[in-house]
Amino acid sequence: MEHEYSTELVIPAVGELVNLEDGAQCARAIDAIRDLEWQLRAAKQELTRALVHQSQQAGSKTLRYEGVEAVVKGGTSTDYDADAIYLDLLAAGMSEERAGEIVVETVTRKVSAAEAKRASAANPAYAEAISRHTRVVETPFTVSVSLKKQ
Repeated sequence: MEHEYSTELVIPAVGELVNLEDGAQCARAIDAIRDLEWQLRAAKQELTRALVHQSQQAGSKTLRYEGVEAVVKGGTSTDYDADAIYLDLLAAGMSEERAGEIVVETVTRKVSAAEAKRASAANPAYAEAISRHTRVVETPFTVSVSLKKQ
């Protein structure tokens, strides 16, 4: 089934009608949208700062207003160097059992795409096993635009 595409697009918040077959108009519209995105991000950051300040004043990360609730997330977090802590605890005389309760060992697995392709090519049973647990994820297209100064 053939999908028809419009040849024009109205840019929201900018209000400009762009001819989608005119590359220059498309590039200028992308630049205008990016400028608007920057302005909106700056405004969002300022609003976030205001809510973080109100959260700190109230002593609560959940702020409730008439018809709206804002939950502030973030702040400080603690990042541990698990391997170094484990070794230092052992060096300090702690038992391996107790150090293992503090520094919990986890295993994560990652598929090497190149090796999976090689194994699939070598053996149909391997190809079946790999393809059963593989999915293709669609990612959106992006366009990089640089406007030349005149």
